[in-house]
Amino acid sequence: MQRLELVVVQLDEVRRLIEVGRIPQLRLAYILLDSAVELLMHRMVQWKLRDERRQFEQLERLYQWRHWRTHGTPIQKQLAEQITEQQLHDEIAAYEPRVTPNKYRREVDRYFGAKVAFLVEKGALPTLLKPVLGKLHDYRNETYHRDQHREQVLIPAVLVYFDVACAVLEQLRSGAMTISGQVGPEMARFIDGDPHQADPFEIPARVAAGLRAEVGLDVAAVAQALTGHVAARLEELESGLEYIEQNSRSARPGDAIAMMQAEDGDLEAVFSVEVLRRRTYPLSMADVHNWQRRAELLAGMGDRDSLFAAFAELEDAFEGLERRVARAVRCIDEEANMRI
Repeated sequence: MQRLELVVVQLDEVRRLIEVGRIPQLRLAYILLDSAVELLMHRMVQWKLRDERRQFEQLERLYQWRHWRTHGTPIQKQLAEQITEQQLHDEIAAYEPRVTPNKYRREVDRYFGAKVAFLVEKGALPTLLKPVLGKLHDYRNETYHRDQHREQVLIPAVLVYFDVACAVLEQLRSGAMTISGQVGPEMARFIDGDPHQADPFEIPARVAAGLRAEVGLDVAAVAQALTGHVAARLEELESGLEYIEQNSRSARPGDAIAMMQAEDGDLEAVFSVEVLRRRTYPLSMADVHNWQRRAELLAGMGDRDSLFAAFAELEDAFEGLERRVARAVRCIDEEANMRI
């Protein structure tokens, strides 16, 4: 139970930081949330892998016998030949689908995304959480590793991540839990009566429900915030494309988005707008307008996971182009400043 309390205290500190509401505190809250979610998933993964321990050990033994049949000592070969080669092959084929391979185990142990995928595959997390957690973790990497902070979307992202963290806590199944020693106030306030008499398997869900009630998630307000955020970025993207065309010789509407997709090595397209127009590229202005329509639809979405999954998919669709356009606009401005 002490291991659970470590996470609960962390989430309670996030609740306090959310109440402060300033960007520095929200950034720290986001990092703590990501840490808590990964820790919870790690524990869930370990429990799932324990479920297949016997099959894993038997499969490892079969692999060993297979190796001994050709490379073992005389005694090892004698042990391995207790069953026929066909029986050995059939048993390995029967066990392999029921056991997580060693390579995948290492990936799951090391990577956040692999943990999410594994738990979704095992039915321990809802499928729709996979893209949501992926995007939320990407934001954490930006702020933690690259000092990039999406201030306009930080508040809704923190609120969504807090609610998602509570959802993961609800799903926590990590083996036997016993309550010993004193329980701190962060967790005790969610347990009616004597904590030592409470069912330890019900406590994660109780704590998650209590924390959710204290912080709250207004999905409609988050939807409006995300809609406004994406709409503003897409408006700036479209404006940037127009600016590039205004500062490019012989350019007409639709040329700029093609310019942003032309490869540096394609010199003909880079230096000739006629050649550029004959090229076929994945994105056109129709896609930009489609993204704008999809942004408007976000405002009407009332489900947390569907909303953030749709937001994540939309952002992923235009973000690469957005970066290229911003870089091109900066280059134009820098050249203009040098001419002054």
